[in-house]
Amino acid sequence: MRQFARPLIASLIVLAYAGSAHAGSYSVDNLTLYSSTAATTAEDALRQNAAQFGLPASLNNLGLVKVQESLTGKHYHYQQMLRGLPVDRAEIIVSISKSGQLQKIFNETRHISDKVDASAVNQLYNQAQISEDLALDKAWTNMKVQHPLVAAPTSELVWVTTKDGVQLARKVRIEAQMPTGGFVQFLNAHDGAVIGSYSTSLPRRGKRTLDARAELAGPVLDRHAATKAVSDSQGSHTRTVQGGAVAAVTPSGINGSGYAFDPDPRTVLNTDALTDTSAASAFDAAYSTKTLRDLTVTSGVYKLSGPFVNIKNIESPATAPSTTSNGVWTAKRGNNAFDDTNVYFHLDQSQRYIQSLGFTGTKSIINRPLDVDTDGVNGDDNSHYSGGAAGSDYLAFGHGCVNDSEDADVILHEYGHGIQANIDSSWTGGDTGAMGEGFGDYWAASYSYSTPNGKIYHPEWAFSWDGHGACWDGRMLNRTDAKYNASKTYAAHQSVTEGGVTFQSDELWSAPLYQSMVALIAAGKPRANIDQIILEAHFGLGSNVKMPAMATAIVNAAKTLFPADLSYANTFQAKFEAQNILSSVVSGPTISEVESNNTTATAQAITTAGTTVNGTMSASSDVDYYKIVLPSGKTLALSLAPNASSDYDLELYNSAGTKVASSVNGTGAVDSLSYGSAGTLYAKVIYYGGGTGATSGKYTLKASW
Repeated sequence: MRQFARPLIASLIVLAYAGSAHAGSYSVDNLTLYSSTAATTAEDALRQNAAQFGLPASLNNLGLVKVQESLTGKHYHYQQMLRGLPVDRAEIIVSISKSGQLQKIFNETRHISDKVDASAVNQLYNQAQISEDLALDKAWTNMKVQHPLVAAPTSELVWVTTKDGVQLARKVRIEAQMPTGGFVQFLNAHDGAVIGSYSTSLPRRGKRTLDARAELAGPVLDRHAATKAVSDSQGSHTRTVQGGAVAAVTPSGINGSGYAFDPDPRTVLNTDALTDTSAASAFDAAYSTKTLRDLTVTSGVYKLSGPFVNIKNIESPATAPSTTSNGVWTAKRGNNAFDDTNVYFHLDQSQRYIQSLGFTGTKSIINRPLDVDTDGVNGDDNSHYSGGAAGSDYLAFGHGCVNDSEDADVILHEYGHGIQANIDSSWTGGDTGAMGEGFGDYWAASYSYSTPNGKIYHPEWAFSWDGHGACWDGRMLNRTDAKYNASKTYAAHQSVTEGGVTFQSDELWSAPLYQSMVALIAAGKPRANIDQIILEAHFGLGSNVKMPAMATAIVNAAKTLFPADLSYANTFQAKFEAQNILSSVVSGPTISEVESNNTTATAQAITTAGTTVNGTMSASSDVDYYKIVLPSGKTLALSLAPNASSDYDLELYNSAGTKVASSVNGTGAVDSLSYGSAGTLYAKVIYYGGGTGATSGKYTLKASW
């Protein structure tokens, strides 16, 4: 049953608020970090910062939908609502430290209230809508579903923001086996037209789009029959669910053993000569006998099903999971039983490692049996994580060329997707495509680097066995020549050329993570601390995360977890700066650094408290800047009063060119904001393109402190 967002009510307040939330803040994209704040609640923090984030003072458009705990605090997820329905991927997340201080606010709420009035929303809501059944039919046809479902399709009504306001949409999720895969589609709720879509299947190789479904040949399955088949199958394999998550399974205490490559045969043997067609005997020295922990034993049959991994058949080809009568697996490569033991060992070990970092209990990440098909993906040379609600997501590994399930890099890369999706269920948009792939490559590299030959056998290679040979080229972890361009968005597996250098988007993100790890380990820092920082940084974020915001979250997590050892934060900062993801600029920005489409404007200076400026907007493209020198110990108060028929917005930037505050009230309304960090600031006045009325006119800007 769908759980609706609760409106904010006074009973949510559990701590008295004292002091100002503006004692110190720093913003990067949609992430704002706070320091030196007094104890507060999430709701009070929102009220104190409502104007900065364009929220109504009453907060009546928000509902608390989730509270998540991490190593450093709790993260309160508020869903933006409009007429009782969610605005898709529009949330604001407030992070409160263990001591009750405001840590950060991640804001992805949409500026809607001034674009559309209540009558327009009501008209859209009351307009004739296509039925849920018709929406499912249309989405099914769009996907050309040709492979069995892995979960029953779902549909819900949501609001989708557009350049003109909002559109009511049917959000349809269909999860099928590869190569059909899984997609979320947004259909116009009135005529069924596709508004947008994204893939929920995250493959190791290749981009996935809804348009690509047209390339599939073969008959489309009957939706009703396919839905009944998966529902019947799931009905006979249900799990206990507690609090919206699959309940943890009690360890059996019964261990088995089996062969594994740790991490892969090339690294173990320290040789490039090994290929997929090498003689079977060439691999003998690469096998390790590993303990397979907490197996399921039923009527004397040992199964590779434990508290964190459940080997099962999910996708084509139909390969039954291997079992034994004594808990000992002796199969080697070329036998599916080896793929089963290799995958079980590495995933089980990775989850236990995550728990050793402190992510247990209410702070757990995938602390449950994750379904895994070691022979899936229709036999293709690919692997993927298929997203969904906790308990319906899974991993599948293909057997084309080198079996993907023979390489720990592939196994742990795909697990990396699961880690991110289970921390941040809104991990879509922005640069999350490239960051998802880059993090997966890093998670695999972190483990490989810790093995005996990990530091000497091509440590810069991602997919040391499955890639870098006849199968495919793999990826690199040392692309320090890849540079970030803030004007671009980095999707997964994207070929990018920047400054004459061509690289994969995934490598742009994996490189600074990997380079930070190598540098810190060389300095004597434990791998566990590095991974702990990177995992912790994912909490308290939502959709549309860009690389600078994620990098800032990592640096901040390093400072929070290890305040007495700034080498962690400084190393991450330096590696992100080296790839232009973070900036080391401390002097005042040029206008082009603040607003790239207006490089000729100059900032008028405001140096005296109480200064009032009368300005004129000549056209919708006009931008006015004001340089403000705020004395120490003072708090700046800015107010912008436009003419009655125009909608002008107010933004404030610090000396590094980072937006630190903004106000986006509607047509004819006064915009106001405050800021308390001394130094050189830049106020920007712009015409709001989504507004109504006159595009030019007069305004009054007043600065006080």
